[in-house]
Amino acid sequence: MKMLFEKIKHSLFILVISSIVFITMVSCSNSEDINKNDSTSQNQNIPDGETTEEPAEARLYPDFDPVDFGGYEFTFLTRTIDSPGWVEWDHRDIFAEEQNGDRINDAVFNRNTKIEEKYNIKINEIVVENPGTITMTQKSVKAGDDIYDAVCTHLLEAANLAQGGNLLNLFGIPNIDLSKSWWNQGCVEDLSIARKLFVAQGDLLIMDNDAMEAMIFNKSLLKDLALDSPYDIVKSGEWTFDKLYEMSMGVSKDLNGDGKMDYQDDMFGFLLQADTDLGFLVSGGEKICAKDENDYPMITFGSERCYRVMDMVSKFNLDTDNFVNLHRVPDSLGSTVQIQIMEENRALFSWIRMRTVERLRGMETDFGIIPCPKLDKAQEKYITHNNPHTGTGISIPSVASDLERTGMILEDLSAESKYTLQPAYYEINLRGKYVRDDESQEMLDIILSNTAYDIGYIYDFGSFSMTILLFGRDKKTEYASTFEKMKEKMQIDIDKTIAAYENIEW
Repeated sequence: MKMLFEKIKHSLFILVISSIVFITMVSCSNSEDINKNDSTSQNQNIPDGETTEEPAEARLYPDFDPVDFGGYEFTFLTRTIDSPGWVEWDHRDIFAEEQNGDRINDAVFNRNTKIEEKYNIKINEIVVENPGTITMTQKSVKAGDDIYDAVCTHLLEAANLAQGGNLLNLFGIPNIDLSKSWWNQGCVEDLSIARKLFVAQGDLLIMDNDAMEAMIFNKSLLKDLALDSPYDIVKSGEWTFDKLYEMSMGVSKDLNGDGKMDYQDDMFGFLLQADTDLGFLVSGGEKICAKDENDYPMITFGSERCYRVMDMVSKFNLDTDNFVNLHRVPDSLGSTVQIQIMEENRALFSWIRMRTVERLRGMETDFGIIPCPKLDKAQEKYITHNNPHTGTGISIPSVASDLERTGMILEDLSAESKYTLQPAYYEINLRGKYVRDDESQEMLDIILSNTAYDIGYIYDFGSFSMTILLFGRDKKTEYASTFEKMKEKMQIDIDKTIAAYENIEW
């Protein structure tokens, strides 16, 4: 069922984008190619923020009649990050003050305006610095103040808030139907516990798309090295950790001739981060925790296949002559060094979150986008991990007073986003403005068609995930012995969480 919903959602994206291309070709036949222009090349008959003239009857919306909520101010709590390397990770999907010609901004503005007029409300956003969404939500709940209608938190923060009783079970919210295609079905299935869900991702947001993990490669270096096309390797099903390792070896060069390899000046085969290790665990088909038939988390780390993944990860982290773990680089948490190295053509491959594609808009050399590798050829699918440190979801504080209203507005905003915000994001930011070839677009279809979440990583049972997260940075490889020491505490935390959630009535 999970894969079915994901495929339906993804197919609708492709249908919308195909309609855009057809309409633009017919109405703007004398214009330059749409991929070489910004919003100035769009069909003038399409309102700002809209990306298709698809017949209304082809769209699916909630069956809600207009309701007059008397000018109610519907408030989202979102976060900002003041670190220079992370400034582009602020929300741009919740609120827009006015139209400004930017397709995403205008899609948000027009989506909000439509819902505001339907329900006589005003959509508002309160932005706080990291980790303010946790403290501000906790304060409002403790005081019983219904200040925020919805909270946009990173998945790790949502897990923290949920365990403290600060959030409502989304399965119990009137007017929200989490089976609809505007909700991410992978998130719904993977992150519920005891059939209760406290955070969801979907079309209302693009921060969740930005957090999908992938790989990029430098086309110029690939050609110079006479290596096979990663596109062809992916399509053959042979894009594995071993293939990444094989292609990355022999790339490194001591460019400054000082006799040592350093990130400031030299060339490397592959750039990774601390997050890559657990991301590769998921892309390799394994998880710290999965779920049993009762929707309870169960520990799955520790299998022979799991350790095969971690052994491969260790090879990337220990070989500092060929690979760079960017979390060892001072002041690199915002991936600033990653962008610099790629723009200077000093790395063949790099692990990324999808937002990095936009940050590379100044890169003169062409690059390609491909999914993260599989463990081996026998693995059926490429799996895309949603990074919980930057992947954002929607939650509802437990002090929310009018759940009928909250559910109705969130559901309608999400449905409208499916036909406005999401096509704008895909068309401009991934399929036209920054993606540089048709094959990368094909890879995006693969990347976004099979997303997965590791509930053991997000809930950090027994502090295990955060403990091993930094193993690569610290050049540690004791995964098995560390797991043996910590698995009892992991199970204790799982049992406590299950018991707490079973006792939640809402």
